[in-house]
Amino acid sequence: MSAVLLDAEGNEVEPRRVTPRRVRLPRAALDRLAGLGGVPSPAEQMIVSSGSLDGLGDRLGALGQEPAPAEPPGDEPAAPVEDLDALLTAAGLLDDGAPTAEGGAVLTVWHSPALAVELEMLVSLARGRVRVRSWHRNLDDWVVCLSTADGTTFELSWLSADDWWLELGRAAWVDTRTLASASGAEPLPEVVETSWDLLLATGEAVQRRRFELLDQMVSDYTGMTLAGPDLDSLETADDGDVRRWHEQLESASRGRLHAAVMARSERGRPGAGIVEWVLFHDGWRSLTPFRRDGWNMVRIERQEPTDLPRALAVLAAEVTS
Repeated sequence: MSAVLLDAEGNEVEPRRVTPRRVRLPRAALDRLAGLGGVPSPAEQMIVSSGSLDGLGDRLGALGQEPAPAEPPGDEPAAPVEDLDALLTAAGLLDDGAPTAEGGAVLTVWHSPALAVELEMLVSLARGRVRVRSWHRNLDDWVVCLSTADGTTFELSWLSADDWWLELGRAAWVDTRTLASASGAEPLPEVVETSWDLLLATGEAVQRRRFELLDQMVSDYTGMTLAGPDLDSLETADDGDVRRWHEQLESASRGRLHAAVMARSERGRPGAGIVEWVLFHDGWRSLTPFRRDGWNMVRIERQEPTDLPRALAVLAAEVTS
């Protein structure tokens, strides 16, 4: 007799096929699981990736395509195989020396996703700089996520696609109280629209500590920068404010988030979309390129971690259309 799942109104609903789980594993355990499954290690892919979009099609795989066989193993893992197998068994990924149904699903989703999101975050904390990578793979109702800050210890999770937005928002959360200090940092307006070329030029000048060049750079683009509390209330900014904001964008930022959304279009062609955010002591700001009157512009707008899933969903719709 099989159980029947009912909703609040008493209607029968289809039960979830994915039981969410989150585990911490050493890289050797992930390599071991992949080796037993006959596929390349997800951990190895993350470590060797340069973060560029080269080889996009290879990273996506193809629906229904068998994953490429694993490369012959190199050095033996430092931990005994028995210990690795015990970790994988406790995580529900291995049983009697072979991947379980969940373990096999994790490897299949990872190597043949319909949609992929790769996030990389570099943050300057009071204790030093930290680089975190979090890669997400989606196939049907399954989402598999793998994250690491040191390339040695990984957090592996799998969940239903309905809950993916929670995991994406979690990936962008940073406790701003732990950020490295920034002297003279003032809050930026909620929205700033400025020249992309000016942003690049002033950023380079600040990096080289050529502050005497900023006034001339800003004056070359007088009247082009708009600012305000929202998109419907933008006004032309004074050059003095523009100079101060551009200097802050380079000197007071304490983190960067780069997210790439990758998928195949209806014609099977791989495509990608990019989200770029900058972190300050009062939170995130997105950098969104656009065109205005023939000029390359960038919109710098306040964002919350919960805004990231929405931005990525828009890009996913674009690259799959």
